[in-house]
Amino acid sequence: MIFLQHDFKIRSITILVWMVVLFSCKTDIKEVNALATREGLPEMSGEDMELWYSDSARLKYRVIAPVYEKYNLEKEKYDEFPKGLKAILYDKEGHEVGSIVSRYAKKFEEEMLWELRDEVVVINSEGKKLETDLLYWDMKKEIVYSDRYTRLTSGEQIIEGNGGFESDQQLYNPVFKEVTGQVEIQNEQ
Repeated sequence: MIFLQHDFKIRSITILVWMVVLFSCKTDIKEVNALATREGLPEMSGEDMELWYSDSARLKYRVIAPVYEKYNLEKEKYDEFPKGLKAILYDKEGHEVGSIVSRYAKKFEEEMLWELRDEVVVINSEGKKLETDLLYWDMKKEIVYSDRYTRLTSGEQIIEGNGGFESDQQLYNPVFKEVTGQVEIQNEQ
């Protein structure tokens, strides 16, 4: 008889535990769907990546990045480089003509627009060095621009634009806003 009472108590406790477990769990369908969907997650990602961008079988630029993430969202498609990048640019003959370094970058696919942030440094084929904290590179229009403080160094000459600048993508014809700086002028008489 003692054995039966003991068995009855174990069954009662087991049933009680199962009831607590079953009734304490609640299922939120939104939470389940959020776990099941990949919305907001990268379609592709990688570390220590080297990406080659070409057009008509011609290398245009090469990107080296510690972290690469490709997003293919319903509203927008973009590549993100959350830990920065180094891009090496090439001319039509395949010669290196410049470089870009930044601590963060994002490339919007449909707009063909690069957004580079945090310690952006651009060096062109002439050795001109452009420094800013924000740079946009519009590949369709073939221009670069910023609305932030920008500094261009060319040899001994330094031009600063406190209101940003706009230029062709080779930095041959930059136009600065709110200009300050040191420029050497030759007097021809």
